[in-house]
Amino acid sequence: MQNFGVYSKLAWRLACRNLVRHYVKSILSVVIGMLTIVLLVIYAGNIAGTRSQLQALPKAMEVTGTVCNLNGSQDTGLAIKEKTIDGIIASEEVKDRVFSVQLRAGFGEFTVEEWEGNLSYFAAGINDMAAVAGLKEDEIQFWDQAGESVFASHESSCIMDAGIMQERGLALGDEITLTFFYYRYGDVMSTGHEIFIDPLIAGKKYRIVGAMDISEYLGSFVRPDMLLPFENVRDIFHEQGIDFTADAASFVVKDPFRLNECKDDMHDIGLLSIARDAEYRYDGNALTIKDEQFINAAENLRETMAILTGMLPFVIVIIVFVGYLCSYLLIQGRKGEYATMRSVGTEWGYCFCVLFLEHMLLEILACAMVSLPVLLTGGVSGTVLLLADTVFLLSFLAGSAAALWSFHSLSVMEVLVCE
Repeated sequence: MQNFGVYSKLAWRLACRNLVRHYVKSILSVVIGMLTIVLLVIYAGNIAGTRSQLQALPKAMEVTGTVCNLNGSQDTGLAIKEKTIDGIIASEEVKDRVFSVQLRAGFGEFTVEEWEGNLSYFAAGINDMAAVAGLKEDEIQFWDQAGESVFASHESSCIMDAGIMQERGLALGDEITLTFFYYRYGDVMSTGHEIFIDPLIAGKKYRIVGAMDISEYLGSFVRPDMLLPFENVRDIFHEQGIDFTADAASFVVKDPFRLNECKDDMHDIGLLSIARDAEYRYDGNALTIKDEQFINAAENLRETMAILTGMLPFVIVIIVFVGYLCSYLLIQGRKGEYATMRSVGTEWGYCFCVLFLEHMLLEILACAMVSLPVLLTGGVSGTVLLLADTVFLLSFLAGSAAALWSFHSLSVMEVLVCE
């Protein structure tokens, strides 16, 4: 063991001395190594960049699903069954669910016969601000501790149009009495495409918890004059014993890479694929998913990833060949030095270790001269640099070892005679 330590120190010392003696060849070897590492870093960076883009794609390009009628011509003003809404809520494959239900409203309490002249306003039960296209967060002034969470509650609260509040002398926190009618869509076979407005509830108390001023309404339905919590409206339907239907429903696919699982989930709750030649109806029983852009982008990135990773074996072979060729050419002028070492009794393994240490030190230096500046400037991540350096050192030194192994077959006497 002691002799091994002595031989190791001598090998390191001799390798360092040889590097200085053959400084021109040493510099050339470092330059070749640096150029190889730069190309390898670029290659590894492309792989890492493509993988990052693929992982970030769901956030950068969301896939949305919207409930529509069977022929896909309408996604608002529908009759979406309650079991469909419950199925979307229960699904673990979706997030950011947005529901709405449209109502007609009037102030005070009045009977069905008195609806004309009193039913002057449009109301919408929503669970999220996104249900009102064009409505911005800063366009609602909330009262006290109220906030957007009111839309997800069961409370009897409402957001009123600021103009209507001013017209009626109302203020935030006031309690008002409202009467609601709901939309009922007739059966196509018996009533054609007729829409009925039926009474829902009369004299319902609500607290005004917000005033809204929509500057640019982008929805396809009539602009709402007041907003109610979606679940509160659903509770009213249940209390009155009326079958609840939503007007519109949409969601975001939680993991677009599980798109097929999401579609299967939606199919299980009764949503069908669009049939363009189907008869026009108000039933919200079909689903349209905007996934074309995501699928195209994901396929392109996956193809790029497959090409880059598929090239890795060829890249390794090329680096091994470069290491072999570089080492072979640089040691051709040192056969006499090798023969002299062997003639004085130096073992073949020791000679190989000395020459191999020289190449290893040079390539480690090449790695450091490329990696440190790149790492300090933040050009690529440390993981990419580590991967590039590891692949380079293992491949390049494998080629160097193969080139140095050729000395094993040299005839010491022939080399000495030629020298």
